[in-house]
Amino acid sequence: MFSPRSLLSSLAAALLTTNFVVAKPTRIVARTSSQTAANNFTLAALNNTLPNANSTGAPLVLASAGAIDGESFHVSATYASYGFNDFPSLGLVDGNLRAFDAEGNWNTNASTGSATTINWGTSTFFTSPANTNFSVVDLGAASDFPGLAYSGFTNLWYLCPSDSPNVAQNAVYFNTTTIPSQSGVEGAIPIQCYSVTLNMVPV
Repeated sequence: MFSPRSLLSSLAAALLTTNFVVAKPTRIVARTSSQTAANNFTLAALNNTLPNANSTGAPLVLASAGAIDGESFHVSATYASYGFNDFPSLGLVDGNLRAFDAEGNWNTNASTGSATTINWGTSTFFTSPANTNFSVVDLGAASDFPGLAYSGFTNLWYLCPSDSPNVAQNAVYFNTTTIPSQSGVEGAIPIQCYSVTLNMVPV
């Protein structure tokens, strides 16, 4: 039977002859999100599956989608497919995604939902937030820019090409991989969309 003194001596000898590996502490960085962006910005769609020409992505603008008395409508589409930029600055305040015209006026708010474009409504009669589920998310090393989220998701944005013979706007949709053909041809194959990240580029 070992005495306490002999046990301590054995333990000390073992510690002296043992090689220890000293590990540096690991810093775990959680993704942070906010419903208010510190600066105004524009949106750019970065392809998640195919090569990109740059780390920013394809610039997005508000493309015309019709009008009624007192209100006009828009969708977020690529500048390349529309060619105009009447709302050069966007903002995010308390979850409300808003657009400013060239004079800095705010009369335009966004909304979206599953299998729906980012829809914008412009009216001098309705300036209250249309939707408060948008947020800005720090994407960390995955992107040079923060990302736009809806209901907390940054990975459910899709860019869908258009086969419309009239208005061929490549628009952003939320949570859908296909959209119906816009060609007007009966039995046309649905349009395949591709996954994108919506980068928020400061202006």
